[in-house]
Amino acid sequence: MKYSLQITAAALLFWLVLPAEAHAEYRFCNKTSYVLDGAIAFEADGGWMSRGWTRIPPGDCMDVLEGPVEERDYFVFARSIDAHEGSIKYFSGNTGFCIVDDAFEIEGREQCAMRGYDSADFLRVQTTAGENWTTTFAEAGEYTEDEARIAGAQRLLKDIGFALKQIDGIAARNTLRAVEAFQRSEKELATGRIDEALIGQLIARAIEERDRVGLNFCNRTGELVWAAVGYRNGEEDMSSGWIRIEPGGCRKAIKGELVEDAYYVYAEAVDDTGAIVRRQGSAMIWGGNDSFCTKATRFQIKGRERCVARGFDERGFMRVETSGETFRRIDFD
Repeated sequence: MKYSLQITAAALLFWLVLPAEAHAEYRFCNKTSYVLDGAIAFEADGGWMSRGWTRIPPGDCMDVLEGPVEERDYFVFARSIDAHEGSIKYFSGNTGFCIVDDAFEIEGREQCAMRGYDSADFLRVQTTAGENWTTTFAEAGEYTEDEARIAGAQRLLKDIGFALKQIDGIAARNTLRAVEAFQRSEKELATGRIDEALIGQLIARAIEERDRVGLNFCNRTGELVWAAVGYRNGEEDMSSGWIRIEPGGCRKAIKGELVEDAYYVYAEAVDDTGAIVRRQGSAMIWGGNDSFCTKATRFQIKGRERCVARGFDERGFMRVETSGETFRRIDFD
């Protein structure tokens, strides 16, 4: 038997179990308008294991585990890729497991930060024994697979600058014109066809566009670096962290074009125990004289005043001028 669990974002969580044909696998299906990266966690050989990422285009399904599904608890998590405009959408629960940004397979779920990992809250899925189980990630609009693929194309087209008013999963004339315009920009035959190949091309273009703008943090040390960023959001000052940056790696701290005159940066290199690394007697910390609030775990904090009185830590961030540029890269070395 094949079973399906459907999950919607944020507080709109619900599940639906349906029979279907057998394939001997655990699958993730994406009926949203977003490109998703999914992860799964389960107990194996007496210990916990978390594994990711599986890229799931809109309107598509991907295998995440091979072999028959046992009657037990699995845990699932998904998030939209950061090439999309706006905030990241999460499909999550309340059970913590370790993750990292790149492909991973991590044993254990305890002390993630101390072991140099990020963490995320996974949703528990109670399966029954059988050859197959499918978890479907959905939006409140409950697109069909074909509608999700169309809506995904619409969202990606908007992400890369095409003027579309609605993301509705309907291939109306304005959507088809935008698809044809994109195909011409790729020097391809303008068929207007919305299929898996088109979605793949749109994802690649959106990632290229993302990489051209924003604030990047790059780690040029041999140590793991955790970083935070401060910025102005409308009338409010904000601080956000922690951003995990492996040695030799880069991470996007602010996505989209930089619109402020300055942003603020704090970072620290840590060893395997989580302690700040010292180099030639000095702590490997990148900071400055502009105070923002932080805390030990992942955070997004409004305001930069009275940090300690509000139960937060306070650190000095360094000011980074944008000089009117839409992209900046900060190297920690």
